[in-house]
Amino acid sequence: MGCFGVALLAKRKQADGLLDEQVVDIDELLTREIGYERVFTCQSCDNYCPIQVLNVNGHKYMFGGRCNKYTNMRKSVKDVPVFDYVEKRQKLLFEDYAAPAAEFKPKRDYTVGIPRAFSTHTLYPLYSWFFHELGIKTLLSTEVAHEGVARAESTYCFPAEIAHGAVQDCLDKGADYILLPHFRDMPSYEEDVHANFCPITQSLPYYIEKAFPDVDKKRLLPLVVSFKFGDKKALELFTVMTERLGIGEAETKAAFEKALNKQKDYFAAARKLGEEALADARKADRPVIAILGRPYNAFTPEANMGIPRKFTTRGYSIVPFDILPFEDQKIFPNMYWYYGQQDMKASNLLKNEDNIYVTFITNFSCAPDSFILHYLKWVMGQKPFLVLELDSHSADAGVDTRVEAFLDIIDGYRSKKTEIEAERYDNGWKFVNNGPDDLHLFNGKTGEKAEIRNNKRVKILLSNMGAVATEYMGAAVRSLGINAESLPVATSKTLQVARAHASGKECVPSHLVLGSALQFFASDKYRKDELYMLFVPITTGPCRTGQYFVYYENLFRDLRLENVVVFILSADNSYTELGPNFAKEMWKGLVVSDYIKDMQTSLKAVAVNPEKAVEDFNKSWRPVMDAVEKNPKELWNELQKVADFAKTIPLKKKVADCPRVLIVGEIYVRRDDFAVGELIDLMSERGIVVKVSGISEWIHYLDFVREYALKKLIKLEKPAKRLFSKPYWDLKKLGIEEWWKHSIEKKVISILGPTGLIPETPHDMHEIMEKTQEHFVNLELNSEIAVSSGVAATAMEHGYSGIVNISPFACLIGRVIEGLFTPWARERNYPILSVEVDGNLLPPNIVNKLNIFMVNVLRFKGGNDLSSLIDKAGSHNANFGDGGNGSSGGKPVAGVPLSAEEAGFNEADGGSKKELVGSVSGGGCSSGCDGCSGC
Repeated sequence: MGCFGVALLAKRKQADGLLDEQVVDIDELLTREIGYERVFTCQSCDNYCPIQVLNVNGHKYMFGGRCNKYTNMRKSVKDVPVFDYVEKRQKLLFEDYAAPAAEFKPKRDYTVGIPRAFSTHTLYPLYSWFFHELGIKTLLSTEVAHEGVARAESTYCFPAEIAHGAVQDCLDKGADYILLPHFRDMPSYEEDVHANFCPITQSLPYYIEKAFPDVDKKRLLPLVVSFKFGDKKALELFTVMTERLGIGEAETKAAFEKALNKQKDYFAAARKLGEEALADARKADRPVIAILGRPYNAFTPEANMGIPRKFTTRGYSIVPFDILPFEDQKIFPNMYWYYGQQDMKASNLLKNEDNIYVTFITNFSCAPDSFILHYLKWVMGQKPFLVLELDSHSADAGVDTRVEAFLDIIDGYRSKKTEIEAERYDNGWKFVNNGPDDLHLFNGKTGEKAEIRNNKRVKILLSNMGAVATEYMGAAVRSLGINAESLPVATSKTLQVARAHASGKECVPSHLVLGSALQFFASDKYRKDELYMLFVPITTGPCRTGQYFVYYENLFRDLRLENVVVFILSADNSYTELGPNFAKEMWKGLVVSDYIKDMQTSLKAVAVNPEKAVEDFNKSWRPVMDAVEKNPKELWNELQKVADFAKTIPLKKKVADCPRVLIVGEIYVRRDDFAVGELIDLMSERGIVVKVSGISEWIHYLDFVREYALKKLIKLEKPAKRLFSKPYWDLKKLGIEEWWKHSIEKKVISILGPTGLIPETPHDMHEIMEKTQEHFVNLELNSEIAVSSGVAATAMEHGYSGIVNISPFACLIGRVIEGLFTPWARERNYPILSVEVDGNLLPPNIVNKLNIFMVNVLRFKGGNDLSSLIDKAGSHNANFGDGGNGSSGGKPVAGVPLSAEEAGFNEADGGSKKELVGSVSGGGCSSGCDGCSGC
């Protein structure tokens, strides 16, 4: 394709009079020989690129290098004046405003290594001055040691790989301690949302600890960096770190205040430099390139492949995004990532700068950028921009080609730009929930108002997160007088529809929601005279779930859907915006659906006839939905009927006698029948009872996070005012709310528990979070990572036989959980399997790993007949009937039969609990067996 592109470009340049016609002898080209003479190292900069000397028809050419030095020599291109504000920014950060080594006065006889990764590229003045004032010598990593990169316990992004290598470099250089910042948040540019960082950035100290088990934990200095609650609270977190070093509060405070002032001085100087850069860019004779991305991947040579120099050596000046004066720029809502705010504000500033063009540096599997790049496209409109996606395998030649093409496109755009862009389409409808007025839709263009309650014209569309939960929510919403429809379980067609309008880099849940909605809009149910509200739950980070609604809103504008509104509820309020009645019904629905799901999956493993049992059981809970919608007081009576029916289903064994596996991970895919069904069916066939972590668990975790945050706010109040403060009374109200929620759970379990079909699972969120803090992460990391790791550990200590960590492909959450939980489980010989799903059938290598995992689970349980893992003819691949709630979502189950040899056991060995037990994940099998096809 590159050849076609070059040909078309040459054709266009010739038409524009920029390229003279030449006669080319094809035969001569084909017979031309290229001789490789020698390789030398270029000494022009710190990259030390290898340069190949080529001999072509007696002419010598120098080829290679990250910049354009030798290309310019070959083309006789003369130097043109350029400015490099990326280099100036780096000098400002690491030299001018860093602590001066010449003035260092040692007070302590040890050294702290600072890995050149993540937050260091923004906060180096803070870190260097802090230790400088404490009299502690520091060293900054200079290499990315391969040995460290190889230690990674999961498939992280390129910057995280660099972080592993930087830590190893600090250790190799003899550092006594390693600083590992948990870069939690920074002061936000936006008033209505905070500014945090992606889970991989935040989780640095936790997965590094697991990746370097041979390093004494006392040598690792985790530091939570959080300015969300002000400088005073930030100081407390620094004090926690210095306590480990035996340094007192007074000395820590003095050092912190000095360091923080130096950091603020750097920010002020960088802001001034940005104003200068913008002024120079406006006056420049040639186009100027603005480098966007993140400081740790866009501005540092170990990560950016010399991209800034690729522009400057071609005669194009460059400016970095984070120094520009963009504070007043408006951006898309709910942008809760700090660097995302900077990128979006910079892009909004630059879209109207005629002489500045954007190059955005991203990395393979960067979750935030899977949405941010859509926003960049919508901001820029017709103005060209370049996206360069890098990883540890990227080649210079490909980057060079794209840079050259981009510069050519800029030239063409500047010469032909005449038309003014039309304003983007907007149907004018907005959801209004302002408190005094009843819920309604308002059209800002026409002034029309549409009530939501008791209005058949308005319909809420509920995306499917498991048929039971979604149908219950639909019934509960209708009981409030609001028209609602539950969208069906997704299929492979759902994903095809969504991906026709997506880049493919977004996570699977976003595709499932989008595809379900688009299928509805293309169906006979869609009517032009109705108003549709697509329900999308949101969060405020650090996961990308909170970006779904922004993406959908803008995509629907592109599709010119005139009667669709995206309707959001927030995790920060535990999704209670529709009022107390809905909040109560929603909680009942979540609890009921979680336990019904438990019963359904248990029947697949223990019923005499699983297929018929599931089909009949699914019919039994349908009347519950009618009761919720038409007569809510009958809920408990109808639920009792479900329990009574379940007791009549013939069972071949008891749930309590079966090995149990807990599925944790990203909340949407683990609850979506289409995404998780194949895993459940394959394990159930082997007599393993599968428990899927419930949605109610997530709500309990959100309440825990609210409680944790309120306690922090109370501590910030003066002691005499604490009992009268708003956070104190909010905490009391939350306590009452949590008591009521637990009472509902007890009520439901008192009805359904006697069926014996609900596997016991840890429910005490405080106990779970104690495990999280003890073994995995600081509670300052507010994410599914914290709760999934904690509940998995707690479950294993409460009789479970294995854990499955499921997530969408390239999900930050899933990969960090894998990096934290897998080594922890391996130390204890706990079976663990990490699976990423993309909406397709599980590939054979994953199914083989699942088979190994099931062997481990059965052996861990002990006393099980492992012959159940050997398929009888025609026995596997049964598809459970589901009555609209099939866990396979209509997908055929891709089972792979295991022979006794493949399973790696013989019946005489008795299935020793110590053997064949371990982790199986994307990184390979650590079961300790002699080998099998799955490895």
